[in-house]
Amino acid sequence: MPQDLRSYIDLIREHKLLLDIKKEVDPLTNLAGIAYRGENEQGKATMFHNLKGYPNWSAVSYMCGSREKMALGLGTSKDKALVELGGRIARGLIKPKIVEDGPVKEIVWQGDDADLGRLPIHVHSDSDRGVPFIGSAMQFVKDPETGTQNIALQRDHIKGPKKMGIFVHPKRHTDICMQKYWKQGKPMPVATVIGHHPAYYIASTWTTSYETDEIDITGALLQEPVNMVRCETIDVMVPADAEIVIEGEVPPNYMEEEGPFCEHAGMTHGTLQHPIINVKCITMRKNAIYYALQGGRPISESQPLDGFPMELVLYARIKDVGGFIDVKDVVALPYAGGSHIIVVQMTPRKMGEVRSMLMALLSSPYLHPKIGIAVDEDIDPHNAQSIMYALSTRVNPKSDVFIIPDTLCHTGDLTAELLPDTGSHMGFHPRIGSKMLVDATKGPALTPELRAYFEPVKPQGLVNVKLEDFLG
Repeated sequence: MPQDLRSYIDLIREHKLLLDIKKEVDPLTNLAGIAYRGENEQGKATMFHNLKGYPNWSAVSYMCGSREKMALGLGTSKDKALVELGGRIARGLIKPKIVEDGPVKEIVWQGDDADLGRLPIHVHSDSDRGVPFIGSAMQFVKDPETGTQNIALQRDHIKGPKKMGIFVHPKRHTDICMQKYWKQGKPMPVATVIGHHPAYYIASTWTTSYETDEIDITGALLQEPVNMVRCETIDVMVPADAEIVIEGEVPPNYMEEEGPFCEHAGMTHGTLQHPIINVKCITMRKNAIYYALQGGRPISESQPLDGFPMELVLYARIKDVGGFIDVKDVVALPYAGGSHIIVVQMTPRKMGEVRSMLMALLSSPYLHPKIGIAVDEDIDPHNAQSIMYALSTRVNPKSDVFIIPDTLCHTGDLTAELLPDTGSHMGFHPRIGSKMLVDATKGPALTPELRAYFEPVKPQGLVNVKLEDFLG
């Protein structure tokens, strides 16, 4: 049985990580707020069964809201995920299986029926001017020269019944593919896939080479080939077990104002010129489930979803720096906003090892990280209180904090300085700022006396005491 959104929902419900909301919810006014409270106050995804104005529809949000839930769906645990999933990727990517038909073709809307207003697309934040955006849009495109497909998770701005803006980052893979079509004066076919197993979403945010089809990464993560089916009106392959597919074309050399939208760091970005998608067809499963991926204020769903593949890539990058580093975990702090702060749990063994590791951490394929913090194995990298304890008790700013100036930064980091427009066709301005490395460890294992000095004390009897034995 294929692993899909429905099997994943059943799994997290079984593990009591899902809230089933039966009362009426309005996608345009309060779905986002309810979903945010579900994740940030209870650590749970939300399943909405009664959507105002959309009878017979349901929606799910924050299904990728934590590493715990995503790891569970991939058959591992939060603390073992990096080693286990890194091993699956190292064993080799898995090509998909092409099939003739699939559940995503159970319902087909074409012509006037292919109306975006029939989908329960929600409003993400109070800064979005009441405009719905698809936050869960995995854009499938196909290189016109090589035939290789690419997947990218990109928001879609709903502009009309059959038109939406597409946020395309300059010089990234979707843009590279799009420019090839535009140079030929042709529209770029694009399939917008909404709703599937987290493995598809993790792969869609993976930073890899242009020649790599992210669907092969999906197969490696799931440890099985995934089923792919051809679209109805465009020459693009899509997952056969997805919930919804919007087929369309990006017209050549044409752009419109896109945004504003609540971005990944929890702040609103203004408008830019971006391409549009003209919708040709919508296909879906019977009783389709809309995936209302929530952007915006930390913790939004986009933070752990962006962070998880980043953690996997960074772990693989730093564990072999200088020979071998005893790395326990790598965490892109979701509550910090935008994956700009990365914490590495490790046991330093020799002088200089921490600084070498942190330099590699902040010079990766990702521009997001700007602060790298190294902590010991007795510090929980997922816990803010534990991290703050390490910063307070194990850091001498004079010797343990290092600033690297004049580095390229993520365009979403509003603290960095805007550089002049370099001629980007979408008006993007690169940003330049700085990186900060923080050694919050107790020192290398070669100095056991020093490390022992930093051992926290424990209340007398703590180890052998259970509070419940003394209650009642």
